[in-house]
Amino acid sequence: KVVLRHERYIRKIRGGQKTSNMSFNMALATELDSVSYVKIAIGGVILSIIVSVSTAVYCGLYFVGKYRELTHKNRSDKPFANGFSMGTLLRVLLEGLSLDSFFKIMTETCRNRLYTVVKLPNKNDLWLVGHPAIVKEIFGPGTSKNWVRATKDESIESLTFEKPDPKLANRAMLYTGSDSGWKHTRVALTPFFYNKDFTSVDKDMDRVICEHIDLAVSENGGNVELLNMTLTITIDLVLQLLYGTVLKGDDFKNLVKSLAGYITPGSPSLYDGTLDLPGGASCFDYHRKVGAEIGRNAKPGTLASIICASAIPEELKDENLAFFLEALTPAFASFWCICHALTDKTGEMAKKIKNDPIFRQQCIKESLRMYPPVPSLFPRIAQKDMEIPNPLYDERKTPTARSWFGSIPVEERKTIKIKKGIRAFVIPSVLHYDERFWFNPESFMPERWEKDPFLLEMKNTAATAIFEKRKTVNYGGLLSTATEKIKSKSRLNFLEEISKFFAGNKTSSNIRNFMFGHDHETFMADASYDNLAVRTGPDVMELQPWCYMPMGLGMHACLGRRLALRMVDAILYNFLDNEVTFYNGMVPSMFLTKGFHERIVATAAVYNMPADPAYITVSPIMDLSFKEKANMRVSVVDYVELRKSGIKSKKLTDLLAEAMLADDSDDSSSDEE
Repeated sequence: KVVLRHERYIRKIRGGQKTSNMSFNMALATELDSVSYVKIAIGGVILSIIVSVSTAVYCGLYFVGKYRELTHKNRSDKPFANGFSMGTLLRVLLEGLSLDSFFKIMTETCRNRLYTVVKLPNKNDLWLVGHPAIVKEIFGPGTSKNWVRATKDESIESLTFEKPDPKLANRAMLYTGSDSGWKHTRVALTPFFYNKDFTSVDKDMDRVICEHIDLAVSENGGNVELLNMTLTITIDLVLQLLYGTVLKGDDFKNLVKSLAGYITPGSPSLYDGTLDLPGGASCFDYHRKVGAEIGRNAKPGTLASIICASAIPEELKDENLAFFLEALTPAFASFWCICHALTDKTGEMAKKIKNDPIFRQQCIKESLRMYPPVPSLFPRIAQKDMEIPNPLYDERKTPTARSWFGSIPVEERKTIKIKKGIRAFVIPSVLHYDERFWFNPESFMPERWEKDPFLLEMKNTAATAIFEKRKTVNYGGLLSTATEKIKSKSRLNFLEEISKFFAGNKTSSNIRNFMFGHDHETFMADASYDNLAVRTGPDVMELQPWCYMPMGLGMHACLGRRLALRMVDAILYNFLDNEVTFYNGMVPSMFLTKGFHERIVATAAVYNMPADPAYITVSPIMDLSFKEKANMRVSVVDYVELRKSGIKSKKLTDLLAEAMLADDSDDSSSDEE
């Protein structure tokens, strides 16, 4: 065709004359060359399309496979990716760089979990701790001296590439690590928080709470959002109990607004112009100004007056006067307690919480386990190179294949090496939901604390056999009937026995191999062995307390926890006493359809806040005077108060006998040194 076409073309341009063979061949060669170039171009385009489509299909199938793997029903049984993992980092970036994302990813599986490493350019490694043995190394007696608490600015620099704003510098005791300012403040305030008899303010707390409930009824018919109520009440309690001050009208509303904005740095109101505080002040500046003003004029005997009269350096007094306005843990703890009390359709739990002060403490303790107040403890910085035993090392297990770079998996190394300068972050929720140390951690189970109902432990019992006896209720993922059987066997014999059992389930004798495949059954047998070996380990009981830290750990634990628990107790009791219910009986969706990590939001918040609102209705009992209602409440937040209360019951008598109280002294007067 090409030849004929060219011959016709050449005849045409030559006026119908025949051309020479040489001319014809040259024209034909030129045409053939152009055809070749066109074919090559077309072939290249087609090949590019094929390669692009194939690559897209391959990548799509790869990511679909990875997505299915990450969302598979057996995801919780897969081994955790310890150390530095590109897959983990990629998932965090896809989820959104936040504590919420780290929390979600780290709690998907506990199997072989130790820690995750985050590497940032020109910064020391960040460790996100996932095992209580490492928590114990950081906070435990004898080893905590090897770590120093980072300041707020150091924490920000660890996680971001931004320099902290010097205008927002805060030198209050929470934010300055372990410097001299923190030590001065702690020495000055410890007697108030540890030695004061807070039972003397019970009636004042009841009065403040009931005033807000009555106001909600008069203004809104008792229909309100719960966090709005608990946050407002907590701020008023802090003002009246710690500062001896009552703010009214716009002064109180503006303070509430400024604190709500300050503890939620990502709030849209901070940027859309709806904040509208006096003088155009920021949330930080406004509440700091109010704290200094009311603190300098506080009544004698209040916390604020103690700060002003103390030896704390003058430049730090205003900082700390503002800081204690931010102590809003009771608002969130009471929110969760009330919600879970109302999710019981029978109403029996609410009645028991109201009438039984011990069970009330169990519910508060369980709420603080499920929803610890803060998203993360301030990071600790390693002061030297260290090496600790690996709690997961099992010499009986067959080593897995080496990685591409020839490194040994972290969980298979005999020791864990910690380099100087490492910043270790402890996210309480990660440990609070560790299935290796908690039975059914996603369920609200106050009964798990029957043998250990109080959050405040006695300083001289933490290492005693009595304390060990109380803790046995929390064997992770095991029925209580298994406890004695496990204890009665030697460790090696027990591991040998369970290893043979699970190996037998990988063979054809297990009919499930035909039903669901050999690979799946082998995977589940190995996962079951790992889980049982960890949950029955000889150090489980020793490590279990390091999985619970709602008020922090060590010397920097919450200084005001005794008072905070009393506030939660008072708010919980008074709301139940005023017949609180969910609005029109509608249970919030976060308690019906959402997992635990979806109920809280910590993306840009100082506290673990409820992700969704909870609408309630309160109906005050009108036939009782306030004085009579106040006299009805009995609160006990520790064993000392239990003994002093004079309450008589078989349950409480047993608790007292187990506590082995020799005197009435308050045990919470000192933290670990």
